Amino acid sequence: MKQLILREILWFFISLILAVPLGFVFLSFMKLSSAAPSVNDLEKLFVIQLLIVSFFVAFFAIYVVRLVVYAIKKWLPGSDSHQP
Repeated sequence: MKQLILREILWFFISLILAVPLGFVFLSFMKLSSAAPSVNDLEKLFVIQLLIVSFFVAFFAIYVVRLVVYAIKKWLPGSDSHQP
């Protein structure tokens, strides 16, 4: 049980670390630009809000992918069911 909790804590921190660059990648795909030569305060706030949302989406996506891979490994024929 202790090993399971430690592994989940490790994956939590790995997901936090990986979510930051993935959030920036998501924003770079959007190619946000301003109509004016400089970005105004409202546009800066919007970009920060998008960054926060993309961070949470990336964090959630990492966990979903991790659970899907775990489920596939568990249900494949010939896999060891004792290994989590």
